[in-house]
Amino acid sequence: MRAPKHLRNHSTFRQKRLVGALLVVFALVVPIQSPFAASATIAPTEATIVLQTDGAPSLAGTFQVVNADNGNQTNPHVDCDIVSYTNDDLGQSTIHYQDLSTSIDTEIPGNQVDLLSDVSGSRVAFTQVTNDGDTIRIFDTISQTTTVVPGFWNANPSIGGGLVAFEERDSIDNSQPSNIATYDFSTGTVTQLTNDSLANRNPDVSPNGDVVVWQKCQPTLVTCDIYAAIQTAPGVFTTRALTTDGNSSPYKSATNGKLAVYISNRTGEHDIYYQPVTGGTEVHLAIPGDQRDATISGDLISFESGTAHGYDTFVYDTRSEKIYQVTNTPVDEKLSHISICGDTGRIVYVTVGTGAFDVLAFTFQVPSVPNDTQDQLSDLIALIRSFNLPAGTANSLIRKLQNAIDALNASDMATGCSLLTSFINECQAQSGKKLTPAQSTQLINSANQIKTSIGCP
Repeated sequence: MRAPKHLRNHSTFRQKRLVGALLVVFALVVPIQSPFAASATIAPTEATIVLQTDGAPSLAGTFQVVNADNGNQTNPHVDCDIVSYTNDDLGQSTIHYQDLSTSIDTEIPGNQVDLLSDVSGSRVAFTQVTNDGDTIRIFDTISQTTTVVPGFWNANPSIGGGLVAFEERDSIDNSQPSNIATYDFSTGTVTQLTNDSLANRNPDVSPNGDVVVWQKCQPTLVTCDIYAAIQTAPGVFTTRALTTDGNSSPYKSATNGKLAVYISNRTGEHDIYYQPVTGGTEVHLAIPGDQRDATISGDLISFESGTAHGYDTFVYDTRSEKIYQVTNTPVDEKLSHISICGDTGRIVYVTVGTGAFDVLAFTFQVPSVPNDTQDQLSDLIALIRSFNLPAGTANSLIRKLQNAIDALNASDMATGCSLLTSFINECQAQSGKKLTPAQSTQLINSANQIKTSIGCP
């Protein structure tokens, strides 16, 4: 595949910069303000969930072609029914967005050196290469106007709500080290989240704009960790390291605002991990082979997993701990991205077409969880209160169930299941003491039913 025309027409450094940026897309083919506080890092507890892609049920839905025209269509992102992507045709790189419900496709005005977009609501953020340096642009699909984020040598934006996060570099001579900064669309304020000489890269913003996750890597990009910044007030962030072992892979991390999901090779292969952005139990999805491109929306994680014929796209439900297969083709799927709106889910991804890359979309109904777990737990709490137990015993049991509700609402299935197990153990220990055997049996049976309904191991 020949180099795009716009790469050949720029300086040697510009070529390296753009090739480096495009490698983010193609790798799978072969101080303005800094009011943030750093919190202490606590090593997370790990829970392992063993899964198999072989025999995984297919997720019912419909496929549609987003763009399979001449040239390469890459780097798709989706929010509800709007997908944005890069269209590199005959060396002219432009950003397109498409309404999946109507298939109306529109090119965003630019300078034919535009790439690496993301979408949130009616706004599309993207990188535009200029003679003065790379810039971040935000295009409003309703007003058809463009906002330019202040500064040069900025690239690879992620947008959520009214916040854009991006990689920030110092100058043309500073190609590898980068920091993460944010732009608040409502105030026009740029805030730095990092200020060091490492490679801070691949930011991802939660849908509401309150959480940013990214990778902090050594300049070689071999050793990386995952960081999260939570916005506690406008322009004020609390930052913490979610991993500290240096084994996180260069694949992007992602967040739904509650959980951070990322890829790590700490076991010798690339596996999916996730944990609350505030810290807590880290869940390891032990799936045979390598996984990549994990993204999360709502309670669902999309990713690609290696199979006998290449990489296929799968979905994992954090509520039920079930895995579903989306694609089953003889070619690789890559760069998948998921969006959940209500009970409708959409995944966009890249596949190899006739001599080039094409963008496709998959639309499906979100799998339902058969029981309303929170109501069941609330009923169990009410049952405990009806027993008129000693205050200490009642509070201890109720606290476990309330914490389980909080964990499950945060899609932290492992912690919720662990708390229910602790609740059962305490009921067993108090049987014939603070609890009558009949009370203990009733509470244990109810807790076990809840564990079964949500798919606890």
